[in-house]
Amino acid sequence: MRTWDELSKAVLDVEQQCVKWESDPNTPLVEHELNQVRAVSAKLDRAWSTLYDLVSSGEIEPLAYTLAMSLDAWIDEVDRFRDSNNANPGGTDSMWKAWREVVLLAKRKPVPLMLETIDYLVKVQKCSPIQVAKIYEWKDEFGQPDARRVLASLEAGNGHEPVVSPHWRRECEKNAKLWEARSARQQQVIAVPLPEKQTLSVMAPESMEMLLEQNVPSRQIARMKNVDQQTVIDYARELGMTVDGQQPVPAMTPDQHLSRVRNSENERLAEARAYAAKEAKGDAGPNDEAPGPDTYAHLNNYREQVRQMAFDNRTKQEIVQALKTQYPDKAKPGSVAQIISAISREVAATSDNAE
Repeated sequence: MRTWDELSKAVLDVEQQCVKWESDPNTPLVEHELNQVRAVSAKLDRAWSTLYDLVSSGEIEPLAYTLAMSLDAWIDEVDRFRDSNNANPGGTDSMWKAWREVVLLAKRKPVPLMLETIDYLVKVQKCSPIQVAKIYEWKDEFGQPDARRVLASLEAGNGHEPVVSPHWRRECEKNAKLWEARSARQQQVIAVPLPEKQTLSVMAPESMEMLLEQNVPSRQIARMKNVDQQTVIDYARELGMTVDGQQPVPAMTPDQHLSRVRNSENERLAEARAYAAKEAKGDAGPNDEAPGPDTYAHLNNYREQVRQMAFDNRTKQEIVQALKTQYPDKAKPGSVAQIISAISREVAATSDNAE
């Protein structure tokens, strides 16, 4: 079970990375709306995904419900930022506002509010039984302050026992209902279909090579050029250029690698268009159904398997469940969501070009 302390520590660790990123003189600056802005680094983006996975998996203790739901709201803003083609490379205002609220909650551990004991209120504060009943919000069958209950507690010798504030109980009950609704939404299996047509923003006029020379992070280049992040890394490897502060090591000759990437991309996109066309016409038969997890075992790596399963209209939850045994450290909601988001932009761009 994820405790408040565990979530709070994870949030504050990421906040430290945010501070280091903001003050790091080596963080690349990119142009946005005629201004030079600090682009979110790949390291910080990975830290966000790790925090995403932490709050999206496992049970959460009731004391941490508010913090976890605040993280949910921030995660939604991060997803919008990642999916946008023209957002500020340093993050949107709404995303950072949501993050500040998360950090504020992470620094204030909830503590149950306790009322003064009945003995103290009566003997020290000289409160009447009716006044004590009002403070404790004890009411009789007629909705009036229940003074008899106060007197009964005194006679039974229970006046020294601390009592939780009614306000605290109401807050806990409200958070429990909100959490139950959140859990119900997460249990719903929501399909993630490939987009048919989208109106895309104009792609950045700079070439991918020029953006790499400016040390723009691969994630940002992918968003600016409407391609998959791995395509950017493959392109940098082909040219022998540095990306995200390091030079990708070629697993084969540049010509072989480029040929494999292009063929793989063309095959995946062709399969996606063919499957989408059958679905649109209602011609998809039993043999065209989304295959099971074992069908993807022949693919090269985790990312390729996620891509193919997304093209086969598998949901994010289904992909995580299918791959978590083979890739226990990678198959998390955060990483799958990133890959699916990149695929959606890529397919939409290809569809527009085809028309």
